[in-house]
Amino acid sequence: MNRQTGFTLLELVIAMAIFALLGLASWGLFDGVVRAQKGTTAHEREFRHLQRAVAMIERDLLQVTEAPVVLQQTGLQLQRGHWRNPLDQPRSERQTLTYRLENGVLWRESQGEGTPIMQRQKLLDDVRDLSWRLFDRQTGWRSEWSTGRDAKAPLAVELQVSVGRFEAIRRVLLLPGALP
Repeated sequence: MNRQTGFTLLELVIAMAIFALLGLASWGLFDGVVRAQKGTTAHEREFRHLQRAVAMIERDLLQVTEAPVVLQQTGLQLQRGHWRNPLDQPRSERQTLTYRLENGVLWRESQGEGTPIMQRQKLLDDVRDLSWRLFDRQTGWRSEWSTGRDAKAPLAVELQVSVGRFEAIRRVLLLPGALP
């Protein structure tokens, strides 16, 4: 008698079903990893933009001069010194800076002392809320500020921003008068 060994049709169908289930599970796992990576990349990009904007504000505040600081509902205006001059142009080292929120965009406007040209730089997109406060030893935190000739300069600036997927990020930045 001729006895042939091999797989039956039922065994082949069961094996194909098992491999199909393993393939679907692997695809689902791979798809989840790709989605998580895309979400992480987007989160990292938004966080990098926020870090860059706060670092630029902090750098400007470390160079603030004795000139008046004006804090209003719509923005913060100050004057900074030590404006870089890599081309060695004949100009002042002082610069007037204004941080302004317009239509969900935080703008940095700078104008050199004695120059008519104002430069606008977009710092952050998708800003839902932005608030500034200044700190003084006598009065504490204030949301409105205008330093005159007799008033003392503030010691710190508080920035609170809600942008993108970040809610109420708060950063307190010391001004040069508060540093030891």
